[in-house]
Amino acid sequence: MPERSVMQIRRAVATVVKRLDRQFGFREWCRGEPRPPRGGFDLAGEKIIDWGWVCVHLPTGSLRALEVGCGESPIIPAMLARGYNVTGVDLDASITTAVNGFGFICGDFNEIELIPDFDLVIACSSIEHFGLAGRYGATADDDADLKAARKIHSLLAPSGRLLLTIPVGMDAVHVPWHRVYGSERLPQLIEGFTIVEARFWTKSPWQPWYETTMQHALNHPVALQRYALGQFALTKVTGCGHQRLAIRNDITIPTSVRPS
Repeated sequence: MPERSVMQIRRAVATVVKRLDRQFGFREWCRGEPRPPRGGFDLAGEKIIDWGWVCVHLPTGSLRALEVGCGESPIIPAMLARGYNVTGVDLDASITTAVNGFGFICGDFNEIELIPDFDLVIACSSIEHFGLAGRYGATADDDADLKAARKIHSLLAPSGRLLLTIPVGMDAVHVPWHRVYGSERLPQLIEGFTIVEARFWTKSPWQPWYETTMQHALNHPVALQRYALGQFALTKVTGCGHQRLAIRNDITIPTSVRPS
């Protein structure tokens, strides 16, 4: 059989397998993880957007930094390249087989002890999973995410900064996958912090992400397959008055992707 025909057959088979996996969640089933919703999650590109935003906002200097729920995050090597003293925390130690030169603690963030006064804490698409029963063997704790936020607050140096990315939209909890933070839960999560900068993204079904306003993102309807994204640079609230919030509300939502 000609090589070109073989390649075409392989591509066709790969396409069918991908569609079946998205429909039935074979890979998650094989790994013993919760199966995604029928048809799969409509969130392609989410990590790229969040990782890119965090890396752009990494400050310069010799900083002590912590990433909460780091997974196999490219933010760790980015921080190491800047000369940070880095600590990562996660239930999965996979990143340690690919990157060294940083401290790693394998465990539940809310249960471990850390020396405070971090100049920077990263919680990139992680805190929304805390305390959801059935996810990586976690036991149910409805307030585990809020406890984690309070702990991060206590670990930050007085002038420290938290870079936080989370799902936003109308308030919802999709067990065992994630929470979505809206007008009720979001203020609780960031209590004790001042928003220095924020950026928001959303998408129409199976379309690319586009930047949007905070109001539009928080009104994203409840849907298991997709949500809006919120990216926040936060500092501790101080008695020196409020900083000017850098939240864009002048964004034009493209007509071609605007929800009807």
